[in-house]
Amino acid sequence: MDLVAPVTGLDEFAAVVGAGPDLVELRLDLVSREDHPALAAACREVSVPLIATVRSVGEGGGFAGDTDDCARVLAPFLPLARYVDLERRFRSLAPSCREAGCRVIASVHLETMLPLPELFGLARDLRSWGDLPKIVLAPSSDDDLLDLLSFTHAVEKPVCTSIMGTAFRHGRALLPLFGSSFAYCSVGRPSSPGQYTLAEMRTLATLLGPVETAR
Repeated sequence: MDLVAPVTGLDEFAAVVGAGPDLVELRLDLVSREDHPALAAACREVSVPLIATVRSVGEGGGFAGDTDDCARVLAPFLPLARYVDLERRFRSLAPSCREAGCRVIASVHLETMLPLPELFGLARDLRSWGDLPKIVLAPSSDDDLLDLLSFTHAVEKPVCTSIMGTAFRHGRALLPLFGSSFAYCSVGRPSSPGQYTLAEMRTLATLLGPVETAR
């Protein structure tokens, strides 16, 4: 499991990087566009792997443009990022992102839960054009959360799963134990409701992870 911390504004970039997450997510839909040149310049000075993300309003973000506009936003960051997070509506950008040397996180964020057969079908579709499916859902019952945990355990890896909203935020700490590659957590402003802080997630990972026994 890698811990991912989002940057939602230029003012918090240094603090997020300084906190030492495994990856830093550049939420380009939330960072003011006038600050993108300065953000790109700051990125050139750090060694931490970066995820370039443009999250649409329809999936809980701040971007309201079309595919061409998304490409324009991403372009300065493609030479700097290890990953690009693309929603299904922007899947046509995947080949150009790969040509720039980025791996593609194919993502879906839904304010609902899906039956297990649909979840496995969704993962196959995302993997058909992306390198790592990311599926974020909103369980409404313990049974829903158990299904999401079961799916995460059984589905082809790598995969990232997470929780929308706050009602079942404890699932954010459990999903990595069942095989989710990334856990998103905040250092400054959270990029979505329910995120644990980076410090909290580190503590939870230690407490919930396997105990090494002395030989």
